Amino acid sequence: MEQTSRRIAQLTLLSRLGQSLNAATDLASLCTIIPAVLYEHASAVGIILRPVLDEENNLKPHYMRAETTDQAQLAYFLQQEQLTSEKVLRSGRSQLVTPLDSQARLPPCLYCIPLRVHGRNLGTLSFIGGSGEGRAPFRLEQQQLMLTCSFQIAQAIEQQLTTEHLRRVSAADARNLQDISLLYRISQLLHSTQATDDLMHLILSLLVHPQGGAFQRAMLFMVNERSNSLQGMLGVTRETAGLLLPEGLPAENQQLLIAPEAMNAQQQTKFSREVMQLRLPLDDSHSCLARVVREQQAILINRPPNSSDNLVRRLRLSDHACIPLIARQRVLCVLEVDNFGSQEKLTDQRLRFLELFATQAGIALDNVQLVHRIESAHLSLRETQERLLQREKMATIGEMSATVAHELRNPLVSVGGLARRLCKKLQPGSSELQYASIIHKESERLEKMLNKILSFARQSDLIPSPFSLDRVLEQALLIEGEKLTKSGIELITEITDDLPELQGDAEQIDQVLINLISNARQAMPQGGRLTLRMTKAHLRGEEAVRIEIQDTGEGIPPEMMRNIFNPFFTTRKQGTGLGLSICHRIIEHHQGELKAANHQDGAIFSITLPLRLQQRSGKRVN
Repeated sequence: MEQTSRRIAQLTLLSRLGQSLNAATDLASLCTIIPAVLYEHASAVGIILRPVLDEENNLKPHYMRAETTDQAQLAYFLQQEQLTSEKVLRSGRSQLVTPLDSQARLPPCLYCIPLRVHGRNLGTLSFIGGSGEGRAPFRLEQQQLMLTCSFQIAQAIEQQLTTEHLRRVSAADARNLQDISLLYRISQLLHSTQATDDLMHLILSLLVHPQGGAFQRAMLFMVNERSNSLQGMLGVTRETAGLLLPEGLPAENQQLLIAPEAMNAQQQTKFSREVMQLRLPLDDSHSCLARVVREQQAILINRPPNSSDNLVRRLRLSDHACIPLIARQRVLCVLEVDNFGSQEKLTDQRLRFLELFATQAGIALDNVQLVHRIESAHLSLRETQERLLQREKMATIGEMSATVAHELRNPLVSVGGLARRLCKKLQPGSSELQYASIIHKESERLEKMLNKILSFARQSDLIPSPFSLDRVLEQALLIEGEKLTKSGIELITEITDDLPELQGDAEQIDQVLINLISNARQAMPQGGRLTLRMTKAHLRGEEAVRIEIQDTGEGIPPEMMRNIFNPFFTTRKQGTGLGLSICHRIIEHHQGELKAANHQDGAIFSITLPLRLQQRSGKRVN
């Protein structure tokens, strides 16, 4: 009868244990259930489960259920069990320790069994107690039952480990697929942007936007090889990313439009200004950014309590990652991201995402810079071509002017002279006098046009000499000042004190000023304001003087801006189209620049002249 009862108890234990193992949802709950079930049904006063698993499982060192609540006894049980468990794990064999003490105050024995499946040690399971017959240890029958339970438990642990591993792999695969899809969409957006500033704002906004990288803050530092430093360019937070992407990432076939107002708003934030104020030396051994530039690889940094990195202290960084943007084996920029104010940790998986992101961003940034260089080269080539065409036109005009001068000058002078003589002899008020006056005026106009053509075609060498720009302007205003007053034009002069002397031909510069002032006067037939400025400046790295003639007329039509310095191009019915061409040629001979632009109230012509002229060999003219 007693044997039947024990057999029923064993079957009950195995059944209850099996049900509990199958009901466990994860490894932690399984380890908690096992001691409770065994303590209730295995006729033991104490159960200790000591799993030996990876750190990823986040389990406690041991799980215990015991009859006694005496802390000293519990500590002694754990001490003895731990020593025995270590031996069992090394040997791979069960061990029965009896007695536990010599004074018979503790249970008679401890039976420790290895949890081993397919050659893998999963931990140990220890039973504390006895057979219940005096001070006798566990009977062989009880030990066999405990071995059976241990094997069943080991299989359940292995099953849970396999399930959790598959769950982690599945989650990792899902995350990888999500990252790949996100990176593909980000790559499309980055490569659709052709402006450098737009691209920098977009890169950082994508890193911190919830639909993008989902970091809290992102910073960009540009490598400046000349100054051997890293310059802070921009900082974007989770909140300011919405300024650029208010509706999230656009649809796959939808074009992203970046508003200048949004970029300006991102730059003006307090955090972005803090970033832009940073200039970090590349030879700083404590700088994480400098290290990224030297090693050309991303790093994940767990900030120590007292960091000597200036960047860490200024921006209050905790855990952060630094990623280089590399193009053709050269670091263009460095990205910095962190989760400031968040408990989210930066993991190796997130660092891998950043590396892939930086690869796409580096390629996009390099492509934009290449496009800009190609556009600049194309523009330079087009300007060179236009200059060559203009020189060909000028050469042709020069040859034509010489022919015209020989063929027309003498007959024109004769016609004009005879017309003047007729005007003196004819009766006042007669129709003949009227006709003769018209001939006289038209011949004078033709003579002026011819003189301009000859002046434009003349290939005279420039003989430079020192002259004062103040005196040249004074001479020009003596000629044009009265005309300005009669036209109702207010004259404003803004001249910097102590302007240096220039080298060149004062008469030619005077001709340029008279022509530009006259053009400005004719652009304001109803009156207006003419402002003349003279300031110190620089031209091609050398000291220079800039002269600005600004009017309040109607300005220059944009479609005509590129042609205003071409010969015979004019917008006035009575103009010859040679005035600005002559001015442009004179300034070129003086190695200066003449530019025209519109402003909000009219047009402005700017002349920049070097203080000293350079010979063709590159030496200055003394």
